[in-house]
Amino acid sequence: MCVYICICMYVYIYMYVCVYIYVCIYMCICICVYVYVCICVYICICMYMYVYIYMYVCVYI
Repeated sequence: MCVYICICMYVYIYMYVCVYIYVCIYMCICICVYVYVCICVYICICMYMYVYIYMYVCVYI
């Protein structure tokens, strides 16, 4: 049994292959009460109108 809550967000910008600005946002929310549950969202957007969305959910017991 544990009580743990963590919310973090990571943002970075770099030049993509298409020579346009590529912005990525990484958010992760972890909550642990009886089990450890972590939800992370990873979103990348290129200014060339290219959108990449990646999301995964991981649960640890």
